[in-house]
Order: sequence, then structure tokens, then C-alpha cells
Amino acid sequence: MLVAFYKEQEEKIYLSTVYYEWIENKLNYGDIKQETYDRYNDNFERFFVNYKHPITQKQFKYITEDDIEDYIKSVIRDLELTHKAYEGCRTLIRGIFRLAKKKKYTDISITHFFGDLELSRNIFKRKIVDNEKEIFNEDEIIQVTKYLSDHDDIYNLGVLLVFYTGLRVGELSALKSSDIKGQVIQIKRTEVKYRDENQKWKVEVRDDTKTEAGNRALIIPTHAKTILDKIIALNPNGEYFFENGGKRIRGNTFNKRLAIVCDKLNISRRSIHKIRKTYATTLIDNNVSESFIKEQMGHSDISTTRKLYYLSNKSKQTKLEQIEKAVSF
Repeated sequence: MLVAFYKEQEEKIYLSTVYYEWIENKLNYGDIKQETYDRYNDNFERFFVNYKHPITQKQFKYITEDDIEDYIKSVIRDLELTHKAYEGCRTLIRGIFRLAKKKKYTDISITHFFGDLELSRNIFKRKIVDNEKEIFNEDEIIQVTKYLSDHDDIYNLGVLLVFYTGLRVGELSALKSSDIKGQVIQIKRTEVKYRDENQKWKVEVRDDTKTEAGNRALIIPTHAKTILDKIIALNPNGEYFFENGGKRIRGNTFNKRLAIVCDKLNISRRSIHKIRKTYATTLIDNNVSESFIKEQMGHSDISTTRKLYYLSNKSKQTKLEQIEKAVSF
């Protein structure tokens, strides 16, 4: 009876048991970085721990495909998930069930399950995006860049540089003088944020980029070189390109500064990432070759740039003029 008892305990495997083994393996083997590990854990808490669906209470060997389908449709409905949020949930489900099948906790093939699963687009919450707040229009570009140029401290110059380079904010704050050679900036590191063993947030520079495509030689225009020279004059001896009082300026500081500038100019607040979208749109509208745009943005595929970064940034007056000219019979 004692042997039977311990065997029963060993078989009491739950979804959370498999998740924590899966996520720790991915981190330990270097499949994911610490910040991804933190994001997955946050998602697991949201989608499984706090959302108490019966699937989380079942022993793994008793979970059926019907249970998984009911969980997925219920969590989408109850938490009002967008399609993008659901993708984060699906990543965890795939990882959990692949490991469970490998460990022989289940016979379910999650690949086949998702191949057969039908989800209507109507089930997802639709995120209403105000395109005017996703990008700086042509009038706002003039306003903001003029203000930044006229008030050229190291923070404003950093924000201004993004208009001419499309840098990610983490790449901006991790720049060093040695990365700059004439009109080329070598992007090879980025700022990252993650939780340490005590669950406290840490921010530091990592010696690689956000993605493999992110490691790139960024070509900059002549005016950007002038901005770089001004920054060097303000911080001639710093280890990092952007420092204040000997300390590296963090990426979030640039976002805060941009918000202040937007307030002063009485325009909608936006993040540095919106400047990056503006930069991509500007390149596309000026017929820069797609292969070059992809390199400049640090994207592996131009479809990423066009789908997620390209928006109309024409002013209302320009749009009116364009429609008047186009629809003139």
C-alpha cells in the first residue's frame, strides 16, 4: 500500500507543475532571456493563477482536448483578450503541453490540437487604435524637432536623434562613443529590464540587441552627425554616450522628457517608440528601398515594418488637398 501511495503522489502532476519545469528549462538552457522569462511568468499569473479555470485544478493525465478548448474560449471571453494578448497565452499552452507529452503526462498533441482549433475573429476584443496618437504628423514633426533643437540639452538631443535614426529607446540609452564611425552607428547592445532573484526590478545594459536583425550598421544623415557632435561636447569623457553626472541615462528618462515636450507644445503625449514609427513612415513615403528600410529598422522582414510601423502622418490639410486632387471628376 505504501508503494501505491507514493506512486499516486508522483502521478499528481498539474498544469502549474509542468509550466514551472518548462520555463526554468528554457531559462537555464538559454532559450529565453531574463526579461522574456519575467514576461512569461506575468502571463502565467494572469492567464492561469488568477484566472481559476477548472483545467488548473485537474491532474494533467485527466485533461482532455475539450478542457483545453473550453479554457481557451473562456479566458478570451472573460478576460476580454485581444488577439495579441491571446498569442501570449497560446505560447504558454504550447510550451506546457509539448513538455507534458514528452514527459508522458498526456497523449495530447498540442500541435494537432491547435491545427484543428477554430476561433472566430469575433471572439477577440478589438483594440481601437487612434492612429493620430501612434505617430507624429508632418506639422508636429516640425514643432517637436524645432523645440528640441532650440533647447538642446543632452536629454532633448537624445530624443531629437531618434527622429533622424529610428533607434529603439533601449538602443539609444546603451550607445557608446566607440559605436560611432562617421555617419554610421553600430548597434550592438541594448538596455534591458528584468526581475532579480528577490523579484526586484533591475535595469542594465546587455551586450546584444533585442533581435538578431537588431545588430546592424545604422546609416545616419548629415544633420544627425551634427547632433552627435553636440552630444559629445556635452559628455566628452563618459563611458556611455548619454550620461548625466557620470551616470548612464536610462531609456525611460527619454520617454519622460518627450512627454514633457509634448505637454509644452500642447500635443498628445507619445513615447519614443512613436518617433520610431514616424521614422519608418518617413522612409517609406520617401521611396527608400525596402531592403534598406528593413536594415535601418533592425527588422528581419519588411512586412513587419509595413504592418506595424507604417501609418499616414500627413496633416489634415495635406489629406484634404490629396483627396480633393484624387477625387476630382
